[in-house]
Amino acid sequence: MDILLVFVLISLLLVHCGNTLNDITTQTCWDDTFEARCLSPQKILIMQAKYGHIEVSKCVGEMFATWGSLGCYANVTDIVAAKCHSKDRCQIKGDDPEILQSKECSTGLPMYMDITYVCIPETYRMQSCSPLRVNRQLQYILSSDLWDQHCLIDSDQNLNVAVEAATNMKIKLRLRSINFFSGSEVLVHYGDSEEVNLELKSEEITEIPNDHLKITVDSQEHIFLIGYQAFGCDDMAAPAHAWVRREGDVATVGCYHSEYEWKMSCVGSKWIGPRSNCTNKKQDILFALIIGVTVLLCAIVITIGYVCLKRSKYTYEAKSAPYEMATMMSDPSNTGNWQKAKLQGNNDTLILPVNSLQGQTLQLR
Repeated sequence: MDILLVFVLISLLLVHCGNTLNDITTQTCWDDTFEARCLSPQKILIMQAKYGHIEVSKCVGEMFATWGSLGCYANVTDIVAAKCHSKDRCQIKGDDPEILQSKECSTGLPMYMDITYVCIPETYRMQSCSPLRVNRQLQYILSSDLWDQHCLIDSDQNLNVAVEAATNMKIKLRLRSINFFSGSEVLVHYGDSEEVNLELKSEEITEIPNDHLKITVDSQEHIFLIGYQAFGCDDMAAPAHAWVRREGDVATVGCYHSEYEWKMSCVGSKWIGPRSNCTNKKQDILFALIIGVTVLLCAIVITIGYVCLKRSKYTYEAKSAPYEMATMMSDPSNTGNWQKAKLQGNNDTLILPVNSLQGQTLQLR
């Protein structure tokens, strides 16, 4: 349970800290073992490694401070890096033979390793001279890997690497020194003629307001980590029957069939503002016409049906009535007369209207 709790706390800490790189420094005495670990998928990047009697520490007691020989060490960064780079864990014993051979200090004082490393995502290995493609995920590349691509080196022996994001996006740069050379700068070109000098400070974030830039480095000795990431809003898809015109972080949307327009602003990675739509007036008129014709046809069909139904009813009643009534029914001009006729008494007596046969009673035989 305790191990699970620690793991949850570490995970929350990583989420809270985001992509911040934190140095981890350890002293490893001659009878101890150096051990570095990074949570997957992060990898170990050795920042600096020394071997000697450097200063008072857990390996060198205060009693040796009076000897005046502290501060001596050998730089073993390359040796440690070869054993630990790009791994999620590694171990090096304090009496490692290769480390001992690098001794530059006089014997007599305790010797130890002082190693600083950082956990980073896997670095990108550049395989060609094509521009670095940037997306929303933070990626890293080492300057030493860039120097290996000789096609990126110009006639002045400067390293030039292009970084590109999707159209209208912007780029974040995070430069982190590895070997702690002071005063080093990186020149960044962007836009038509804009440029900025970036100092290799610890994890300083620089936002470049452009979707492409070029990094120029004039020294191969200074090794540093380049973090690059795209941010901003993707181009907005135009709604139906509308056009979109973008100017930086502001997009104007307008209708083809009217002068109606509205604006939206890019905030973070989302478009914020009123959302409307455009309709096609020609299509609206066509739909209205179709609906009107449909209603008219339905009315005609219903009227014809009603007339036919009434005629069928009269015909049926005439066929089932006495002969004289059927005869009157067969003549459409008599329809009004026979409808007024009434049978009284029994079915053999037909009373005709006054104007018919002068009010006489017709006996059916």
